[in-house]
Amino acid sequence: MLLLVLLVVFTTIDKSEQNVVSIAQGRIRGVQKRGYITYGGIPYTTVSGMAGRFKSGGLAPVWSNIRESQMSDCTSTSPVEDCLQLDVNVPPGTRLPVMVWVTGGSGHYDPTMLVEQQILVVIVRHRLGPTGFLCSREDKIAGNAGLKDVVLALRWVRDNIVAFNGNPNMVVVAGQSFGAAMVQSLMLSNMARGLFHGAIIQSGSVLAPWAFNFDAEQRAKFLKMKFNESRDSFTLVKAGTVDLDRNAEELDFPYLPFGICVENPMKNEEKFLSDSPFDLLSNGKIIPVPIIMGYTNNEAYIFSSLLKEVRVLKKMSEEMNFLIPIELQTSKRDVLQLAKKVKEMYFPGNITMKSVLTYHRDAYFLSHIYKSLRFHSASSSPVYFYQFSHSGLVGVEEEPDVIKDGAAHSDELAYLFPDKGRKLDGDDGDAQRNLVKLWTNFVKFLNPTPQGELGQGLVWEPYSPYDNRMLSISSELEMIEFPFNKEMQMWEDVYEKYHHERRRKLVV
Repeated sequence: MLLLVLLVVFTTIDKSEQNVVSIAQGRIRGVQKRGYITYGGIPYTTVSGMAGRFKSGGLAPVWSNIRESQMSDCTSTSPVEDCLQLDVNVPPGTRLPVMVWVTGGSGHYDPTMLVEQQILVVIVRHRLGPTGFLCSREDKIAGNAGLKDVVLALRWVRDNIVAFNGNPNMVVVAGQSFGAAMVQSLMLSNMARGLFHGAIIQSGSVLAPWAFNFDAEQRAKFLKMKFNESRDSFTLVKAGTVDLDRNAEELDFPYLPFGICVENPMKNEEKFLSDSPFDLLSNGKIIPVPIIMGYTNNEAYIFSSLLKEVRVLKKMSEEMNFLIPIELQTSKRDVLQLAKKVKEMYFPGNITMKSVLTYHRDAYFLSHIYKSLRFHSASSSPVYFYQFSHSGLVGVEEEPDVIKDGAAHSDELAYLFPDKGRKLDGDDGDAQRNLVKLWTNFVKFLNPTPQGELGQGLVWEPYSPYDNRMLSISSELEMIEFPFNKEMQMWEDVYEKYHHERRRKLVV
């Protein structure tokens, strides 16, 4: 009888300690998933007070009881503390290589396909919207709080990931869209030096006008005007988070109202960026780590319903300035010259939805990704350049009357982070296996084809400007020559002549 009681007691103790990990903050219990354990909702820093919403976070909180794993989401209107958490997804094994996924916005990411390949996946949430990226000297808001969150998360990984059987000396940071621009920004910041060993940059660039605000001070002033405050003492620091987000959404900007900026110097606030991303890249001030970088071949398709709604075909036919990205619009004479170049390249005949999507892909995504590629490939570390072109049954749905013809912006996420970790079939399954294997190989070896085992011995060669080759990823893999040289040369000439000097003058 005594033996039975002892057996029950010890069994209970064992169950109570099951999946429990101890870190400096306290103990946390994970949740068993399909072949791995998730430790969700771990806070990696804290902020305090109204002003603290815009500042670098402080020490991570501690707790005394076992903290239960929890799932939470972060939106621009979420309480700030919900945006300062991370999830650690751990497969069986020791000294596991680590992928840190930087979210570009709200949403759920199921890492099942990735952790099945024996890598540990950390999903990082951070501040978004005005609390994450508002910059204002007048309001004493330094800027880039969301990026500083990611730095604190990477420091947390460095200090704690061993407790989860992760290897702090093999950390690859990855992101898509605005998350990709954030990852590239980490490579330009001394704050992040030594915290990661490779980077994956999907469909985004810090050079894109929707990612970097060269006119950050002007944007802050426009936001302040939305509050209709007559008090001289009113500052944006005093505004409520919901009001900030609502007024930010009402600002008349064609892309995200607030993005990455060159910070205003503030007392007791470490600067994330010391100069504009363009100047840092052009001067080679880059943390040299291996990179995967690329795009989807039909990035702008995700906006096709919006483009139809605003009758963009009619506007582009009638209004010359509608052909020019807003950051390039200077004098009327310049607009006319630029519009002529754009029409010759993209609209030599009638303006069609297909030609509009191609134009938007190049103007807002590919030209900036390609410029970034040229900068990074001049460093000492390899850059693996890709195009994802698979059009399957998952991802962005096809719009009526608009042929999809390839992969849209964010389509690859449906293969890397499929809903409920679903393995796909047929050509979709082949594309998924290719993408997952390449990405997880890179996390493990900093080389996507370390033994050339994919595609019957295919080796993904690092990019070189001398042969301009890249990997085409679909249900099949093929090394090809970059197909848009003529278009990229036009954008290179345009930005060199009309934009870079203006941007330098406006950076605060």
